[in-house]
Amino acid sequence: MFGINRNVEAILLADLKKKFIFLSGPRQVGKTTLAKKIITKLTGCYLTYDDDEDRRIILRKGYLTNSSVCLDEFHKFPRWKNHIKGVFDKHHESLRLLLTGSARLDVFQKSGDSLLGRYYLHHLHPFTYGEINSSKMPSPPSDPTLPHSPGHGMEELLRFGGFPEPFSRQSEHEHRRWSALRNQLLIQEELRNLTHIALIGLVEQLMLLLPERIGSLFSYHSLAEDIRVSVPTIQNWMDVFQRLFIAFKITPYFQSIARSIRKQPKYYLYDWSQLPDEGARFENLVASHLWKAVQIWNDLGAGNFNLHYVRDRNAREVDFLLTRDHHPWLLVESKLSETQPSESLRYFSRRLNVPGIQLLLRDNIHKKEGTLLILSARRWLAYLP
Repeated sequence: MFGINRNVEAILLADLKKKFIFLSGPRQVGKTTLAKKIITKLTGCYLTYDDDEDRRIILRKGYLTNSSVCLDEFHKFPRWKNHIKGVFDKHHESLRLLLTGSARLDVFQKSGDSLLGRYYLHHLHPFTYGEINSSKMPSPPSDPTLPHSPGHGMEELLRFGGFPEPFSRQSEHEHRRWSALRNQLLIQEELRNLTHIALIGLVEQLMLLLPERIGSLFSYHSLAEDIRVSVPTIQNWMDVFQRLFIAFKITPYFQSIARSIRKQPKYYLYDWSQLPDEGARFENLVASHLWKAVQIWNDLGAGNFNLHYVRDRNAREVDFLLTRDHHPWLLVESKLSETQPSESLRYFSRRLNVPGIQLLLRDNIHKKEGTLLILSARRWLAYLP
């Protein structure tokens, strides 16, 4: 139904002229499709570590006869980092290398990184509203409270999620089949091959219990009691879920907020279509759009952005707070149809001295009250990548 060009494609092509590119993201988000498209444009060589013949070529560095190369799923090679470091040091002036993978590309960036300065890391996310309506990569808006022209595809995104296959097919039957196969892949392949978790059956229980906790204050202790494992075990498994792009975590913002919540995180799924409740699904959709914007703007050097929520011990809460260079920048609340701004949004907007937006799934809403904007999501989410 939708012919969609990934808005990061032009940036990847430009960055490949400067350094190696690491493209990271969830399983089945379209990394291979995008990588093949880019390498085809460069008339280069595509190799995947999953193929026996390709793997032999990769390990003996037979691909170095080409000027442009994509090594797909190369994170599965245990010593990929030393391999790439050696290739860069000897061949970076004549070689454009695109490396795709999932968890381990991000993990090594966060630790002591001997590859630092040799690559750009980019994240590929599921489709979002801005991407399905424009192939351009939007920068952070100078005034984030201005409305945007509405586009198309919000209902389909909410219903089928942003992963390319179910979104393009837009079939309930195919969506259920795809979801079951993806969950099986994550558990049977990614968890077994990329981690040392032995109790796979218990991890499956955690995955089944996770959707009902999405968007709520997350209690590791409660889940530990339900599954009958230790709290550190649940914390470790949730860290693994983040590494495998199953879920992402946002933490509370507490500076300048009296009696604020300081420790409990919230989690959201990369595939929000797995949530049966419409309100929770819409909140997760908004969270995913904001999370993607934060990561991409950081990848591109547009600033130092982060995503939090705010809540105090009087139960006043706003779903999301975007910070820019460590300072509050924008409050975002998600509602299905409530056109009166929430009292919590009013309070924290005054307290933090930042504008606030209440995004609604309901169409044809555009109201402004002081520094607060009440707006249909279709008229604002297109600002985001």
